[in-house]
Amino acid sequence: MVKKAGVPAEWHELIHPRRGGIPGPAIVPDEDAARRARDWLAAARPIAEEMLGHERTDPELGKAVQAWLDGDPDPAGAAAVASIAVNHLPDVDGAAFLDAWVLDHGLAFAACAVTEASSVALGPAPRVARPGADGVIRLVAYMTPSTGWRGEIRRSTSDEYFGAPQWIAEDAVTKRLRTLLAAAPETEYRDAVARLSAHRGDALRRRTASYLVPTESAWTSESLQDMFGGFDHEHVLCSLSTAAHAERIGWTPVTPAVIGTLLDGLGSNALPLLERTLAHAFSSTETRRIILKALLKIPDEIVFHMLVDYTAVPDVPATLKEAADRHPVQAMHALAPLAGDGTTRGLRAAGILRELLHTDPDLRELLPPGPAESLAPRPPVPDCTDLPDVLAGKPSRTSKAAWADPALLPRILTRGRDRALPAGATRSLLNLLAATAPDVSAVRDFCDRHSLAEFSWALFERWHVLGAPTKHRWAMTQLGLLGDDTTVRRLSPLIRSWPGESATARATAALDVLARIGSDVALTHLFELTRRGKYKGLKAKAARTIDQIAAARGITPDALADRAVPDFGLDAEGTLTLDYGPRRFTVTFDQQLVPLVVEPNGKVRKSAPKPGPKDDPTLAPAAHALFTGLRKDLRTIADQEIRRLELAMITRRSWTPDDLHALFVTHPLLGHIARRLVWITDGGTAFRVAEDRTYADVHDDPFTPPPDARVSIAHPILLDDLDTWSELFADYEILQPFEQLGRPFHRLTDDERTAHRLTRLEGLVLPYGKAKGHSQGRWESLNADGEFAGGWLARRDPTGLYVIADLTPGLDYYMYGSGEDQEISALWAGPAPSRSPENPVPLGDVDPVTMSEAIHDLTRSAL
Repeated sequence: MVKKAGVPAEWHELIHPRRGGIPGPAIVPDEDAARRARDWLAAARPIAEEMLGHERTDPELGKAVQAWLDGDPDPAGAAAVASIAVNHLPDVDGAAFLDAWVLDHGLAFAACAVTEASSVALGPAPRVARPGADGVIRLVAYMTPSTGWRGEIRRSTSDEYFGAPQWIAEDAVTKRLRTLLAAAPETEYRDAVARLSAHRGDALRRRTASYLVPTESAWTSESLQDMFGGFDHEHVLCSLSTAAHAERIGWTPVTPAVIGTLLDGLGSNALPLLERTLAHAFSSTETRRIILKALLKIPDEIVFHMLVDYTAVPDVPATLKEAADRHPVQAMHALAPLAGDGTTRGLRAAGILRELLHTDPDLRELLPPGPAESLAPRPPVPDCTDLPDVLAGKPSRTSKAAWADPALLPRILTRGRDRALPAGATRSLLNLLAATAPDVSAVRDFCDRHSLAEFSWALFERWHVLGAPTKHRWAMTQLGLLGDDTTVRRLSPLIRSWPGESATARATAALDVLARIGSDVALTHLFELTRRGKYKGLKAKAARTIDQIAAARGITPDALADRAVPDFGLDAEGTLTLDYGPRRFTVTFDQQLVPLVVEPNGKVRKSAPKPGPKDDPTLAPAAHALFTGLRKDLRTIADQEIRRLELAMITRRSWTPDDLHALFVTHPLLGHIARRLVWITDGGTAFRVAEDRTYADVHDDPFTPPPDARVSIAHPILLDDLDTWSELFADYEILQPFEQLGRPFHRLTDDERTAHRLTRLEGLVLPYGKAKGHSQGRWESLNADGEFAGGWLARRDPTGLYVIADLTPGLDYYMYGSGEDQEISALWAGPAPSRSPENPVPLGDVDPVTMSEAIHDLTRSAL
């Protein structure tokens, strides 16, 4: 539905008025100007008579001119003679002819004469310009007249690129006439439209008529189809009145006159034109401000969708806030579906909605069910009086936190959740957060942690609504002081997307926030960014952050990853109870750590049921939300952990029996994985984890690893009784999280174990893309200085030896996905990779798991 748009008051006198729109200035025809025009017409008479006799004068125009000279009020004749006067007499003001035509013959006649004048041309027609030998058209050549030095009277042609005569196109004529028509009595206006319909003979005249009476939208539609038009593009824009018209426009000049006229004529249909212009208005402050001022006048939900996408642009944040204040209902409808969607625009939307709801709580009735409901103010609770010293007293005034109004943020509850910080204490907390190296330990001890985290996130949202100004970066760093696991889940998708939104610095700074929160969930998300981050620099920064955390704890990054897996509130059996009041459900997990809901009758569901009318109105929604959050978290963590354990099998990572028990067997989540794998000690004994968390060997006899043993995930090449293990798992219907017992493996023959080259792989050809992919995965192609080499693929085993595949012709550093196929010209093992075998060792010296995986990768990838 088209919505009417207002026009800024200061633009009213600049716009091109249209009938039914904003009225233009009152215009009264000037009798003195009309008298001058009559004198010029008389002076032009002999010139017109001479040009009438030219052999190339258009016959119809000739008749019209003759009729005018004979006293017949012919609009085409009047237009031609006026054009002659303007072109061939000195100091003629073309605008005066409009006054004469209106006073002498009426408004309808003047409209027809101006329309006719728009396509009148004098003098020789241009030759069709031909490109030169180099294809460039440099000039337009004109024919020499055979008789009469002034040439002929004719109509403009499509070979002329200069449009309507300048004196017609100027606002003193056309805009003034349009203003008169817009204000004319209805009968007079309809007479003008009817008479104009007979004077729309070519593209120039059609466009002129469309501009003069833009209420005739069908005329505008027809004129926009013309390949050749003559009016200034500004006048074309001022003719538009429908969405279909706007779709045909590419470039829009940004002036108050044009943009105001578009608002007046198109209403909300002008939005596509304004958005295209805004997208290219970053560098021009004046252009941007005109567009934003126009958007404020359109009460349409689309405006908010536009603005939240451009809040990184100067002036847009303030405009978005003002638009929401002016049109709160439209803002609520537009922004509520975006809030909480994990994107930057969703963050901005939430900040605007929160401010609206805190300013006018009655707007809550407009909120649809969903995440946006959490943005509304909580039920009021009394202020607490026994404040910690850091929050007591009158807060100081500081510009660093002045923008953060406590009234627009959720109230912070105390530990008992029955009292809240008063506004003054909240202001003191804001001042503290904005300080250098703030100590908030007393605040964290005094206040409810969840309430603090919600306040912290709301503050972060508000900073984003204001355009995330760098000088107030503390609004993000404070998340690390007050945030919790919910903060981590909200922040992580933003970190992944920010580099693509030209906010890499913000993304890398946010990694420090995750590190500062430091919970298992925060560490898990940091690890996820190192593995699946889209941007190389961000992945590297995440890896460095993990290294720093691990070093601070005195452990390796791998050991940190073992300890960073959240338990998600699962019980000791690795399950979760969903309490709906009269109904209860148990959450368990499959081999891929996908959560499953088990009903009391044993039926397994893939999701939690929606709360019903008989369920407890408080417990059921909370339980459903708990499952929804768990499933969302596991989408990130499950695949990450499964891949991590598969990599541990390939790289021969090992643990002490105590660590195995604590980190995997009894872990509420990873225990579901541990029971689906075969483990092996460094002494060669394989075992599995039974349902009761005891250990059993391949014969299902109890087994206890020696206290000084090292335990790892068994690669199938290490299992002498592989078939028996496979049968046992099949009998117990144990599904594995990744390929272990059924994994292909390759053993070296006795001759190959003593050889220095693996000839059975030499001559294999790898497609370029797969070879390149290997160089960025478990293989590497780096020289001693850490620079890309490309001449080989190398894979390191746990003892430090390398399996090296020499490639011909070699990989290119810059080429991705395409290039020459790569032949393995030599495959050998040694202490360091190089272009050709140097200091090779017998292949049997290499760890058998590493050698098996290397052979598997290369043979599987070969053509």
